[in-house]
Amino acid sequence: MRWQGSLRLNISLVLVGVLLLSSCTLLSNQSYVRQYPEYRGIRRVAVFVQRWPAYLQLPNQNDPGADFIKKSTLFTGPWQPTGLINSRAVDIQDINDDVAASLLIQVLTEKGYQPFLAGVLPLQPGPMPVQEIMAMCEAVNRGVDAFLFCFYSPTVFCADAKTTPKDHQKRSYGLQEIIEILNPGGNYVTWAGPRASQAPPNSISHAFIYVSLTMFKALDWRPLWDVADSQIGGRMPVKLAQCPPALTDQNYPADAGIIQRLMCINLTCRLQHLIPDAF
Repeated sequence: MRWQGSLRLNISLVLVGVLLLSSCTLLSNQSYVRQYPEYRGIRRVAVFVQRWPAYLQLPNQNDPGADFIKKSTLFTGPWQPTGLINSRAVDIQDINDDVAASLLIQVLTEKGYQPFLAGVLPLQPGPMPVQEIMAMCEAVNRGVDAFLFCFYSPTVFCADAKTTPKDHQKRSYGLQEIIEILNPGGNYVTWAGPRASQAPPNSISHAFIYVSLTMFKALDWRPLWDVADSQIGGRMPVKLAQCPPALTDQNYPADAGIIQRLMCINLTCRLQHLIPDAF
């Protein structure tokens, strides 16, 4: 019958279209696949996040940017007071594990992975190395392809060290607390567009979420790529980008919500340019 022939023709055209689309995708991906063969098959990723306050350090490591996360890294401490902290740096408690994890999960999903926040850590863990955590995770998640470990450190920088809270070496602060210190009775703080040396008094010069990231392959626990602030290790197709907010000649008012959003937007942008695509 005529409709049966038409149906067969339509099915054939659809199959041809699918094959052509697949071929184009494979051809466009060939150089990427050849350059990074170790990424093949990495889909389901267990994500671990650990807050690193600016006023604390790990043994022999002052901040998350000082070294990459390795299998031997004590991911859950032990923490101790840092011997060196920027005189203008204040740790911000508004950015917590839920916020940091959601940003990582969002970007990983956009990149084609199937991430999940792993919940295998004890509620009150002692010092645990990364390799022990991976072993625990594998025991309950047989289908995991990789492990992503993340230290994050949300930090606000006062433009003038004289206005930094005196006990910033001992505790975290809320963004609203910082605003009330720099602008008593006000609901906003001046975010300085120029560099700190040119910033007005009682302003903030920057707000940043430092991250250290390492993704380990589940098959052999080999690190696929590493990030420690501006340090990049492993085989990563790194793309450099200017992520907002950039330096400007203008100063502008910012309340606690605006500061937090800018910090998160900046980290999301950096992650999008750092984390390689899944294939």
